[in-house]
Amino acid sequence: MRETIVKVGIEASKYVREMWEKKGVDKVIGYHDQDTTRVVDKLSEEYIFDLLEHSGFSFSFVSEESGRVFKGNYDYVVVIDPLDGSSNFISGIPWSSVSIAVFRKDEKDFLNSISGVIAEIFRDRIYSYDEKSSYLNEKLVERKEEVKSRIVLAYYDKESMDDATKIFSKIKGGFKIRTLGSASLDMVLVCTGKALFYFDIKGKLRNVDIAASSNFCSRLGIDTVDIKGKRLNVSISDVEKVGNVMLSSDPALISQLSS
Repeated sequence: MRETIVKVGIEASKYVREMWEKKGVDKVIGYHDQDTTRVVDKLSEEYIFDLLEHSGFSFSFVSEESGRVFKGNYDYVVVIDPLDGSSNFISGIPWSSVSIAVFRKDEKDFLNSISGVIAEIFRDRIYSYDEKSSYLNEKLVERKEEVKSRIVLAYYDKESMDDATKIFSKIKGGFKIRTLGSASLDMVLVCTGKALFYFDIKGKLRNVDIAASSNFCSRLGIDTVDIKGKRLNVSISDVEKVGNVMLSSDPALISQLSS
C-alpha cells in the first residue's frame, strides 16, 4: 500500500508544481468552513481521486475540498489535503505539499493510519510511512534523541494571543518563532528534529490538514496532542476540526506546557 500511495503523492505533487504561475489557478471557486477553494486545489483533488480510483484498491475519500465522498463498497478511507499551504503556493513561497493518509474502513484511531505520504511541491522530498516506520525519499527515518533547534512553529490569532503568550512563557530558554504556512510540513520539521515545538491554537485546523503528518510523527514515537497533553483522536468519517494541537519530540516540554 505504501508504494502505491507514495506514487500517487509524487505524481500529484508534480502535477500541482506544473500549475504554478499558470493563469487562473488562483481563482476562488468556492468556500468551505471559513476557507476558500481555488482552481488549483480542486484540480489537485480531482487528479488524486483519479489516481487512487485506478490504483487497484477500493477507496472512499475524506478531502478538504469535497468533504465526504463515500462509495457503497470500499476497504479503505483516504484522508486528503490536495494542497496544504495553498496561500504559499499562490504567492510563490516554496512551502506547500500534497498530504494523503490511508485508514482501514472501520478504523477509529486517528493515529493508526496504515500508510500515507506528504509530498513537497517545490522540493523533491517525499515523506511517507507504513504501520511501523517513517521514510524520507525511501530512506528510513530515525528519531533524533537530542534536538538542538530552538525554533517554535506557532499559529495563533488575535483571539488566542493571550493563550499564545502563556505558552511562550513556559518554554525555558531562548527560542525563535516562525509561522511557515503548511501544517503538515511544519509538523515534519518537528519530528525530524529541525524544530523544537509546533502548536496551533486558532481552532481552525482540520483532520485533513494533519492526518498524514500526525501519523508520520507517530511512527517515530511522537504523538500529536491537544492543549491538555492528551493524545489526539478525531473522526476520519468526514472533515472535522481538531481543535488546539501541540507537537514536540520533548515529552518534558509537552508535560510542562499542558500543566
